[in-house]
Amino acid sequence: MTLKEFKRYAEAYGADLDRWPRSARVDALALLDDSAEARDLLADAAVTDALLDAASTPLVSSRREAEVFDRIADCLAQRIVPEFVPWFLSRPPFRPAPLAGFLAGMALVGFLSYGQGLISFEKTSTPSLSGVMIVSYLGDTR
Repeated sequence: MTLKEFKRYAEAYGADLDRWPRSARVDALALLDDSAEARDLLADAAVTDALLDAASTPLVSSRREAEVFDRIADCLAQRIVPEFVPWFLSRPPFRPAPLAGFLAGMALVGFLSYGQGLISFEKTSTPSLSGVMIVSYLGDTR
């Protein structure tokens, strides 16, 4: 086993050789006996393992976690609804009167604007084709 292979196994499986594949354990032990650099790589893997183990420990005690779960179960059993509901979870009731009033007001503003001449619509007639050049697909011009 080369140092490059040893480093790859140490990064993948950690410092505990029992987690390594059986085919690589014997070669790794032989390399550890011969190489100080391999021992350093294994020590680095042990530090990484220790950091990962420390990061995986919970910050809340199991007793406190059990209390919270018990309170949640009690609330669900009694169907207690919290007093405060965030705005994004509650939907206001549909009230059509304000919407109808707004639309009627906008229609009135539009009608009065048109009646006072603030808004004008010009009617256009269909264009005459007298001045239009017609080209066929064959390239003839008429």
